[in-house]
Amino acid sequence: MKYEVHHLDNTKLPFIFRHDTMHAGEKDFTHWHENIEILYFEEGRGRVTSDYTVSETAPGDLFVVNSERLHMVESADEKQPVHYYCLIVDMDFCLANGLPVSSLTFKSKISGDEALCARFRELIAAYSQKSEFKEASIRVAALSLLVALCDRHLAGEEESDDKDREHLQNVKDAIKYIKEHFEERITVDEIARSAGLSTAYFSRIFKAVTGYTVVTYINLIRCRHAEKLLKSGKFKVGEIASACGFENKSYFARTYKRLMGALPSDAAEK
Repeated sequence: MKYEVHHLDNTKLPFIFRHDTMHAGEKDFTHWHENIEILYFEEGRGRVTSDYTVSETAPGDLFVVNSERLHMVESADEKQPVHYYCLIVDMDFCLANGLPVSSLTFKSKISGDEALCARFRELIAAYSQKSEFKEASIRVAALSLLVALCDRHLAGEEESDDKDREHLQNVKDAIKYIKEHFEERITVDEIARSAGLSTAYFSRIFKAVTGYTVVTYINLIRCRHAEKLLKSGKFKVGEIASACGFENKSYFARTYKRLMGALPSDAAEK
C-alpha cells in the first residue's frame, strides 16, 4: 500500500501538473508514492527533504523526487513565499515509453541545466495553450523532459546503512497506520507498537524524518481532512470534529486555528 495514491483517470494525459505556492514558514507533511515527481522552482527559496537529505532550492532549480522516497516541501524564507511547479508522472506512462523510472535513481537537486529548464518551460507552455493538439503537445513535452533526465541526470544508488533503511520503513509504517486510523482516537503508544518500537525511540525517529512530532502530524492529517468536509457544507462543525477523531469541538477549533491559520467556522463560510 502506498501512502499517497494518485488517481490519473485521463489515460491520454496521465500526469498531475500544478503550480504551488508555499507561504513563508509553511511546509507540507511528509509522504511518499510510487510515481516520480519533478519540481521546478520559479520564485523564492524553498527547501526539499527527501528521506534524510535536506536541500535548499533557488529559482531555476529542479528537484526530482525518486520513487518511494519520503519527501516534503517547505518555504526556506521567513518573509517571502516560494513558487514552484509540480509534475507527477504515472509509472505506466514511463514504462510504456521504455523508461523504467522505478528502477532508476535520479540526481535529486539539479542546478544550472538551462536546457532542462527550457524543457520544463515547454511543458508549462503546452498546458497553457488552447490548440486542438494540446494533449499531444503535453505528452511530447513531458516525454522530452523525462528522456533528458535519463540521459543526463542519473545517479548511482545512494548508500544508506541498514539502520537508516529500517528507520525509514518504521516511519512509513507509522504514516500508513495514521492514514488508516486518523478518524479514531489513536495514541502515540498505539502507533509506536504498529511500527514495532518503544514510544520514546519511535517519537525521536519520527520527528527526525518528518520534522513533526507524532501528535502534530496526526492533527495535520485530521485538519486537512476536516477542511474538505467543511468546504463541502454538508456537516456541522461538531460532526466534523467527531468524524476526524477530535475529542471535542473546542479542542478541534483550537487545533485547526493553530495548524490551518483560521477557525473551522471561517473555512466553512468560504
